[in-house]
Amino acid sequence: MGRTATTFTRARERWHRLPRWVRWPAWGVVGLGVLGVLAFTVLWFTVDLPEDPPELQSAVVLSADGQELAVLSKGGQRFEVPLEEVAPLVVDALLSAEDRRFYSHSGLDPIGIARALWSNVRHSGTQGGSTLTQQLVKNQYLTSERTIWRKAREAVLAAKLERTEDKDQILERYLNTVYFGRGAYGIEAAARIYFDTTAAQLDLPQSALLVGLLRAPESADPAEDMAAAEKRRAVVLSDMVANHKITKDEAEAADATPITASEQTSPVELTAGLAPHFVEWIRQQTIDAVGEDALYSNGLKVVTTLDLKAQAAAEAAIKEVITDPAAPQAALVALDLDGAIRAHVGGRDFNALQVDLARGADGGGSGRQPGSTFKPFVLEAALEKGITLGDRYAAPPTLDLTVDGQPWNVSNYGGESFGDMTVADATAHSVNTVYAQLLTEVGPPAVADAAKRMGIDAELDVFPSIALGVEEVSPLDLASAYLTLADDGTGVEPYAIVRIEDGDGKVLWEPDRPEPKDGAIDKGISRAVTHALRGVIDGGTGTAADIGRPAAGKTGTTQDSVDAWFAGYVPGYAAVVWMGYPDGATPMENVQGRRTVTGGSFPAQIWQKFMTVAMEGRDEADFPDPPAELLKESAAAELSVAPPEVDPGGSITVSGSGFDLCRASWSVAVEGTPLASTPETGSDADERSATIQLPADIAPGSYQVVARCDSGAGERTAGSATFVVRGPTTTSTESTTTTAPDATTTTTRPGNGNTTTTSSSTTSPSTTTTTAPSG
Repeated sequence: MGRTATTFTRARERWHRLPRWVRWPAWGVVGLGVLGVLAFTVLWFTVDLPEDPPELQSAVVLSADGQELAVLSKGGQRFEVPLEEVAPLVVDALLSAEDRRFYSHSGLDPIGIARALWSNVRHSGTQGGSTLTQQLVKNQYLTSERTIWRKAREAVLAAKLERTEDKDQILERYLNTVYFGRGAYGIEAAARIYFDTTAAQLDLPQSALLVGLLRAPESADPAEDMAAAEKRRAVVLSDMVANHKITKDEAEAADATPITASEQTSPVELTAGLAPHFVEWIRQQTIDAVGEDALYSNGLKVVTTLDLKAQAAAEAAIKEVITDPAAPQAALVALDLDGAIRAHVGGRDFNALQVDLARGADGGGSGRQPGSTFKPFVLEAALEKGITLGDRYAAPPTLDLTVDGQPWNVSNYGGESFGDMTVADATAHSVNTVYAQLLTEVGPPAVADAAKRMGIDAELDVFPSIALGVEEVSPLDLASAYLTLADDGTGVEPYAIVRIEDGDGKVLWEPDRPEPKDGAIDKGISRAVTHALRGVIDGGTGTAADIGRPAAGKTGTTQDSVDAWFAGYVPGYAAVVWMGYPDGATPMENVQGRRTVTGGSFPAQIWQKFMTVAMEGRDEADFPDPPAELLKESAAAELSVAPPEVDPGGSITVSGSGFDLCRASWSVAVEGTPLASTPETGSDADERSATIQLPADIAPGSYQVVARCDSGAGERTAGSATFVVRGPTTTSTESTTTTAPDATTTTTRPGNGNTTTTSSSTTSPSTTTTTAPSG
């Protein structure tokens, strides 16, 4: 007894000699340990092992108003097999990678936890801290929340499970219920889905791959990321070598075996019979948000933004307009005021083409050239620079320009010439040569910046051809940008999921949506762009899109009619329609035996049919008027000459205003002669003047002087005035004739050849004639 007391005393003395910075943390660890033991004891007596695990429940996808849209499940992909029908290699791989001490611990494995912590510190090894028993308990009885309380309950239930079932029963249950991705619950379902075989026939490379999926079934799927799948398989094989289940040579041979897993299938059941591409996108977003395991087992409710009425109208409009199965594909996206996706058609036939054409590259395909639907971004940049919708430009059929030192040839669709026209009219009729001149005014970077601010997320190269829509975008991208115009200049981001709830209605996830960008573009400029785009529908290239209420939009057709678009909106609601072949290279000629597809044909018709139904029950609203200064037309060119009369050999000064568009060159010329001023280039001054020296031998008479203006589209006449060149001084004969009453008197003024005739009542018996000297 004395020896024990002495030992205790010495230990206490050594303890007190330790510094405080050592003792206090040690006390903290001891205290946590005591609390842990107490918590475990309390839970042991208060938490009972459920008699039966809860059934797995599939997720339900709902529309914006709560109607069921789809069920996300893997019906028939859960198979139970006895442990004897599982390949021993699977068990070896599982225990080596997940729980090497499974047959020796009692549900909890302190040694395994310590080894996992040390492995994590060294950034090597794959062993986790939880035993297979703990994982089974978590999967079947608990949620996936990461809290200390859940972890403590997991430990208690694992220990109790080990007291009621033997190891082989626990291992069998685990292998029959663990999630392997692709909706496969259990090793038998995984063997069938990934390799079209059975659990009993799995070989070493297959077994290692499936066990490797357990840590990351979404990201390590070979159909999603082959490199990640190969890496996970290699790690499991290394664990098996370390656990003495296979040799190093066997591991190397298995690691060198190509992965031949089958393609991934979509576990989607469309209960509403609509929106297959949209539902598949929702499935992917839900996996990213809460994990694939939770998606297929926790009875989730995924509330989306989709409007079933609008969706049905979108799919019906495409079917009504495009009736030939061999005709091009089509996509449609509609966005409401805050960016909510109300309709989403990713293609005409999901079974034939699962690529989501509405989302472009994000949907598995690629972006498409938007053509003239990109012109509103040029217009926005031009209006910001001070150009107005009333400014006039020449609109020849073809135009050669130089931008940043590089030649650029632009032609109008069909080689049509439009003469001289305003920016507003050029927008309505989609005149390329006018918009090319606007591009030279603002520069490609300004156009790209306007597109970005309005909602285009795609990467854009800043070349001159950006003005004519050669940079690829998706329909969703374009709809987002046009919604900025529909929202009076406010930018919002599109979104598809409102929230994700668990089976009890608890919100598990909501999108982290950025605040609206008020003033993404100036409201006045946005309204002016809308004013111009209303002309597209009212009398321009998009008349087929008329829905009988205020609407604005733009047609777009790319080279050789490879892509055709109609993008339009009403206040607070935007929709975009695209047509084209999936290969991105086939012209749409003689479609349905009728015509070459342009944006103003099938796409505009689809848009009209869709919007007519989608707008039913929605209050009709008009767009706000744009500022008057953005609508004013250019002042008519005025020209004057000083002096108005001049002698041969003199000079005249020609002045005028209304020449701000003569940016390429401006000069004046005397018609019918070679007389002209030196061209003035690179100026946008409204008022101009030039002086012309007249030759000494110029013939007397009246002449017209004209201004020659080149806005970048070729020279044209803009304004004219007249002046007189005086002749030499001469003397003529003045005659006076006296006649009888009411006779006529004729007077000829010297030097001008004019004759004046008057009436007189003077009577004289004689006549006198006087002849003045000539010359």
